[in-house]
Amino acid sequence: MEPAPVETLDALPSGAVVAVGTFDGVHLGHRALLRAMADFAAAAGRPAWVLTFAGSPLSLLDPAHAPGLLMDRESILRQLRLAVPDAHVVVQPFDAAFAALPAEDFAAALRGATVFCGEDWRFGAGAQGNPDFLRARGFDVHVVPYAHWRGERVSSTRIRGALAAGALDEAAAMLGRPWAFTGRVVHGRGLAGPTFGVPTANLPYVGRAGERMAPLARGVYRAEAILHEISWPALVNFGVAPSVKGEPEPLFEAHLLGAELDLYDANLTLSFDAPLIRPERKFPSLDALHAQIHADLEACQ
Repeated sequence: MEPAPVETLDALPSGAVVAVGTFDGVHLGHRALLRAMADFAAAAGRPAWVLTFAGSPLSLLDPAHAPGLLMDRESILRQLRLAVPDAHVVVQPFDAAFAALPAEDFAAALRGATVFCGEDWRFGAGAQGNPDFLRARGFDVHVVPYAHWRGERVSSTRIRGALAAGALDEAAAMLGRPWAFTGRVVHGRGLAGPTFGVPTANLPYVGRAGERMAPLARGVYRAEAILHEISWPALVNFGVAPSVKGEPEPLFEAHLLGAELDLYDANLTLSFDAPLIRPERKFPSLDALHAQIHADLEACQ
């Protein structure tokens, strides 16, 4: 059984081996960092730890302009456990007090840890700390090089760009697995089944703790829908349904092929590794929309 996550840096024991980062996406670069830390800890016979953060400087100082998340906090923790099952995880809240913590105090809180980090890691108030800052104070610091895909650095920012373009095949390549979203199924307008013959499970695009998610291109996708480790192919529309009534915020409408289930209030995962089939558009009539939905279904199948 994996160790439960703990809050605040105070939980870090003396002499740990720790990987540090926000780990949004737990992408190829993050996983290389985590593997390097875990291998070192196992070889040294020392405890493996992961230090991550709930929030970021921008989400604290300028929330409106902070980038949305590739995955909610619960999904990040799950992927961290899969990547390093035996590691302990510290989730440090990035609040005003932590943002004001001097780099010297942050270093002291690491308690002599062996630190694994990325090339651009900075810490402490005003981002004054870096790997050399720690080395000058006697720390053993391992900077893990960036991962690359198609000749460019893999980053959470680059993956967010792929989501915004509907290039979920590219996002999956940089993540090293399909991009996925897990949410609770809610009641929709009740039109998809009776009107179009394709009942859907509707999921608001909001993290399970209310997190704001990274923008995703609106339109129709092929996906895998997963419930209790059982999966079905699915045709998924993401958007505001402009041809019907329109939604205030975009949501997922997933039609599970071959499944007849009552999914209301269930936690459903949608997993994507294929690009946008077509962008969202408004149709002149319900008949035209009906015809397009069934054309999309054929394309999905």
